[in-house]
Amino acid sequence: MKELKIHFLNTIWSDAIILEVNNKFGFVDTGSSFYYPMIEKHLQEFNITELEFIILTHFHNDHYGNILNIINNYKVNSLYLKRYYGLDGTTSSGYASNEEYIAHEMSVYNSIIELCKAKKINIIYIDDFDTDIYTINFENVNLELYDCKNRLYNIYKDPSSEYYMQKRFNENFNSIAVFIKVNNFNIFLGADATCSSFDFEDVKELSIKMIKQIYHKHNINHIDIYKSCHHGGSGTNTKELCDLLKSNYCIITNTARWLDNYNTFDNLLNANSNVEILTTDHQKYLFTINDEISYQKIIDESLFIVLNKD
Repeated sequence: MKELKIHFLNTIWSDAIILEVNNKFGFVDTGSSFYYPMIEKHLQEFNITELEFIILTHFHNDHYGNILNIINNYKVNSLYLKRYYGLDGTTSSGYASNEEYIAHEMSVYNSIIELCKAKKINIIYIDDFDTDIYTINFENVNLELYDCKNRLYNIYKDPSSEYYMQKRFNENFNSIAVFIKVNNFNIFLGADATCSSFDFEDVKELSIKMIKQIYHKHNINHIDIYKSCHHGGSGTNTKELCDLLKSNYCIITNTARWLDNYNTFDNLLNANSNVEILTTDHQKYLFTINDEISYQKIIDESLFIVLNKD
């Protein structure tokens, strides 16, 4: 019987997730930079000094924000990511990008790559492989990375595309998601995969396409643990997606008070009235998956920046 533990840290509009198998650890995203004191505290509490890998799902600062801190202060063996080309049409905050923003993001990306090389960290660019699914064997637990091709680059460079040589889309459309099947339980870490209804097939309803692909590959019809796409925000947890997921647990890396204008909760509950919806505003969660699923809620100091909701 395999045992997988998942640490969902208490971040808001930001992802920092730790996977643990056989006392080995790896990150899926590293949270916004201002969360580093909380992340460091968590690593110390669990005596984590070495990381087998970091997976960067996409190049937005609420996902890559602490990677330089972590690489500088901990032993990291491998980094999995897509190449970043500075093709953002909009920023991580949803505003129109400009050359200053792209130059900053490119500078950070180059710093990450240079530091990894200096630290002799194995860099795996998953978009270099001609596959849509890339599998990492983590202590005999398979982590399947979905949507591995570089969508933004391919659209930008495709002469047949109506968006040829245009910086129109943001990195959320390039987001990797992680699927794990362990002991007949299904886990989907949705990163910032979109459920956009944008009238362009290459970027339309990407999270729905991923789930259908997963279900077909594994002959399954539900997700047990779902890390909500894009922090539960606008246009992510549509009725169609939630009806597909039928999730038993949904972890939303956000605070409920910033989601009251969306249908996230209603759609999740209508798909499965017994779903447990957990937000990460004042607590983190440690899930243990072996012959059953259990979790521990750990109340922790809230370190997110207080924004004026209005």
